[in-house]
Amino acid sequence: MKRGLHVLDPAETPDQEWGDRVAALQKAMAARGVDVALVYADVSRSDDLAYLTNLCLYWNEGVLAIPAEGTVTFLTKLSLRVQNWMKASSKVTEFSGGKNFADLVAKYLLGKKNGTLGLVDAALWPADVAGEIVAAVPGWRVERLGGLVREQRLVPSAAETELLRAAGRILDDAAAKATVAGSTAGSRVETVERALRGGGFLDLYPSSLSTSDGVTSFGVTGQYRMNWVHSSRVLGDAAGWPGALRDALNAAISAAKAGARIGSLTEAAAPALAKLPDGTRAEVRWVNQADLSTGGEFRAQDPAAVLADGEAGAVSVEVAFADGGNAAVAETVRVTEGEPEHLTGALR
Repeated sequence: MKRGLHVLDPAETPDQEWGDRVAALQKAMAARGVDVALVYADVSRSDDLAYLTNLCLYWNEGVLAIPAEGTVTFLTKLSLRVQNWMKASSKVTEFSGGKNFADLVAKYLLGKKNGTLGLVDAALWPADVAGEIVAAVPGWRVERLGGLVREQRLVPSAAETELLRAAGRILDDAAAKATVAGSTAGSRVETVERALRGGGFLDLYPSSLSTSDGVTSFGVTGQYRMNWVHSSRVLGDAAGWPGALRDALNAAISAAKAGARIGSLTEAAAPALAKLPDGTRAEVRWVNQADLSTGGEFRAQDPAAVLADGEAGAVSVEVAFADGGNAAVAETVRVTEGEPEHLTGALR
């Protein structure tokens, strides 16, 4: 269950931008011959829904129906009382409630000319929900689509970039306070929970790694509006291998420029990583902020992929030592044609 501040503020995201996001998806649908697209959302994967409508699923699940032309409809199993709150805090005007999604989709399509129904990010749908919907609309051709909405989110708009900057400032300050000398595991979590929740974060995931020589890495991934930022820091002195790890991160970040291959970040970090103890396994990763909620598990890292101007994401260096210990450092940056913009971290 999410627990945090949910905001619909035209000063942050202009009304026009909400309409443009849906229109861009409808254009992509038309290019694929899709008449109606469905976006599934639950608590763990609701960013596409939030991006298109500002709907927040604090709990439960829902399906957003997007026609090739016209307004979207949210299909939900939630009560009318909750729907009223959702109308007040989102851009959705049409709701349809019922006991299961198969009946809701069939009802939504009733009276529409049979065509192609697309399941957006089909690989992420619960198999039973998708199967029931397919069985309920026998006259329609169902197409399993990729991440059409996530593709739109890879390069944030000017409004989203400002929100990412705000998120980075809040997270950076919280992480700095949480990792002071003498902090404990409990105090670190308490510090970031208080600071980030109080700062307006909707969701957050703290994490901690340790090594056999007593070094701790403390990381936080957090959601501010529908955007995500991440930071992970090694506590203590920079001498020894922690210093090499930080040098590797700085080198990887410096290489994160528009037009650069993701694999070039690994190449830039290699000299510093060579100073780590023998037997250490290291990985340099780039995770776009649109995929940070899942740690990048839904988007394979392609070393040949090229970073786009304005793209935002986390650069991380993760290591596993031969004795079983682990450590990680990471910061969120915005890619530019020049030096990357540090959204979190000491160089922010």
